[in-house]
Amino acid sequence: MPPAEDRGNQLAPPLLIGGLFVGLVARLGFAFHDDGLLWPDEYYQSLEPAHRAVFGYGWQAWEFLEGARHWTLPGFVALVMKLSSALGLDYLVAVEVTFCLAGVATAWAIFRLARAQDASPFAAAVAATTFALMGFAVYVAPRAMGETLSALPVTLAFSLLLRSQGRGKLILAALLLTLAVGLRLQNGLFCVGALAMLLAERRRKEAALLLGLLLLGALAYGAVDLLTWGAPFHSARQYLRFNLIEGRSSDFGTAPFLHYVQALATTEGLTMIPVVALTAYGARTRPAVPLIALGFFLVHSYIPHKELRFLFPIIPLLCAQAALGLDRLADRRAGFGLIVLALISLATLPTLTFSRLGIWSPSGSAIDYGGPENRLLLRARSLTDLCGLKIASIDNWRTGGYAYLHQRVPMYRFEPPGAGDGHYNYAIARRGTIAGTEVATERDLALIRLPTGCTPDLTYDWHLE
Repeated sequence: MPPAEDRGNQLAPPLLIGGLFVGLVARLGFAFHDDGLLWPDEYYQSLEPAHRAVFGYGWQAWEFLEGARHWTLPGFVALVMKLSSALGLDYLVAVEVTFCLAGVATAWAIFRLARAQDASPFAAAVAATTFALMGFAVYVAPRAMGETLSALPVTLAFSLLLRSQGRGKLILAALLLTLAVGLRLQNGLFCVGALAMLLAERRRKEAALLLGLLLLGALAYGAVDLLTWGAPFHSARQYLRFNLIEGRSSDFGTAPFLHYVQALATTEGLTMIPVVALTAYGARTRPAVPLIALGFFLVHSYIPHKELRFLFPIIPLLCAQAALGLDRLADRRAGFGLIVLALISLATLPTLTFSRLGIWSPSGSAIDYGGPENRLLLRARSLTDLCGLKIASIDNWRTGGYAYLHQRVPMYRFEPPGAGDGHYNYAIARRGTIAGTEVATERDLALIRLPTGCTPDLTYDWHLE
């Protein structure tokens, strides 16, 4: 019989392939059954500006009025929308599938990162499969957010940097880190961490080259701002002014220093607690990635405004590092136990609540929140007599907006009550609360055709309030 270690490594390919396959099926299945939102940013920092860029209309959040966001994320989403529409495909489905594929690719990148640190094939496959199956990773996978998408280039970049692999690999790593910063400015912390790692390993020539490449990447970042906002680094300056100088991000809520510890434990503690423990256990010989992840975690913990998605890019790094802890344990049962925990996490995903995510408003189930409204917006797409629409059941910024409606007509909030009077002939409301004909229903909501007339609103304000 082959040695136990060899038998474990023989299991690695089918385990990795199976984990990636099940992870993809789980992500696609969730995407096609959940039309709700986690954070409004998944619409108004990506889908909505992309829709406006491609189709010429859509709500504008304050960030895209003041130019406080880089166009990497909405530009990428706009490209997917444009290509899918040209092929006659549903652009919303195309975006969700693209982000689900990126989530599975991140699991594959975890395997590469673990192997780059000399983890055994079996332990690396366990780490990748754990991420592929964990409920929180599946939950955020189809959402068009920079944090989830940037996890892929960050993880791949470190898999290339952990070993001296030639100038070409270093250039690719710099490109990936530049892309990650474009997707979310805070990912610049990973650039600092990568440089510190190379210097600590006395790879000074590679550190100097990486620094030069990242500076070129910064120039490219600024050039995109010049083309889109009219001034280099405009989005970074506006974003930093809003958050660091004026401190206005606190207007969206604040949380104590240990908020992320609690939120990770209540959201995904079933897998993350053992992953963090294994990361610490295996960090003795390879401390670089855990220290970088810790630095990222601490910086975000000091920022008063906290959202769990901000930490998502370090979850794949911790999963990859956990593979070293598994190897040090030298017990395959621990690896299979971690996969079982991930499967339990996936199976209990339907029970996820906003409070477990560390979010206190809204409350209740975090599954398909706002989904009925969005499905009714999709039904309203085909209405040929639609003149205007009022959303009377939920805040407008908690819906998918024009990316879902895809008609150039006014949409009005439920507050103030008289908003848009005379300029809409359909409403989304609780059944029985508005007189009219129910055209479509979703749970206790209905898309209602009103008996009143409708005149076009030539002064409609496209600013998202």
